[in-house]
Amino acid sequence: MKKRHLQLIRLLNHGRRFTAEELAQETGASIRTIQRDMLSLEELGYPIWSVPGTGGGYEMLPNRLLPPLHLREQEAVALYLTLKWMEHIPDVPFGDIRSTLSNWYVNELPHDLAEKIRRLEQNILWLGNKQIPKAPFTKEIYQAVERRNKMKMTYRTTNGQRTFTVAPVGMALLDMKWYVFGLSELGLRQYRIDRIEAIKLLDETFECEDLVTLLQASDERVGVTVQLELTSLGRRLLEDVLPDIEDKNEWDVPEEELPFLSRQLLKAGAEVEVKAPRVLREMMKEHVERLVALYV
Repeated sequence: MKKRHLQLIRLLNHGRRFTAEELAQETGASIRTIQRDMLSLEELGYPIWSVPGTGGGYEMLPNRLLPPLHLREQEAVALYLTLKWMEHIPDVPFGDIRSTLSNWYVNELPHDLAEKIRRLEQNILWLGNKQIPKAPFTKEIYQAVERRNKMKMTYRTTNGQRTFTVAPVGMALLDMKWYVFGLSELGLRQYRIDRIEAIKLLDETFECEDLVTLLQASDERVGVTVQLELTSLGRRLLEDVLPDIEDKNEWDVPEEELPFLSRQLLKAGAEVEVKAPRVLREMMKEHVERLVALYV
């Protein structure tokens, strides 16, 4: 494929119609050359729609093919490993495409590089928890996030089922579990997608800030200072719970997050002691008393 062909594909991917004269001006080619290029690209399988006459021109139809990437060898290997890692993420919104994308990609590479990747594949492994709960609604939620449609969902809580409407702002993968962040009258909340039992996308749309902006705003909530005394084992056990745990003994935590934090701190058992605030110490004592009652 010529360099000019790639330039034409990038222009047509902008989602608007170009006249042959506009494409000629952009590429420095003649109008006749552009017309030949369009025929060549159509023969290569690009879904180009040509409209004759005044006001006509060329545009790319939906479900278009994207221009190929020009990668160095290390970049090609890195991209393959990324695609392979993606296969291990449960319930990716794009469905079965994740299980075929890496194979399709490696089959397009030169033979020597494909062989190198196949050798690497036997020595670079992704090991982890195989008992990851299924989250079958990721595709529908992704569509709601993309289209900005509100959704009605039935959610399994610790107190039973609840059905409510949320504006799905975004999604996140945390500890190999999918979460959806939804706005409702309760504000911004996160819900584990594997705990959603039913979902219905509504015609009603919504407008709001992006998820990154909303999360940054939620981090600005008034917090309390949490002081912990940790053993070296305690720091290791809680390294996924608190940031910079190797260097810190104090954290600023939103007050409404303390109940959740107290349950997380139980992971470390006697390897952690809450020094402050008092309300968090009381929560830990309540957890301990309930545990003791179970085993007396």
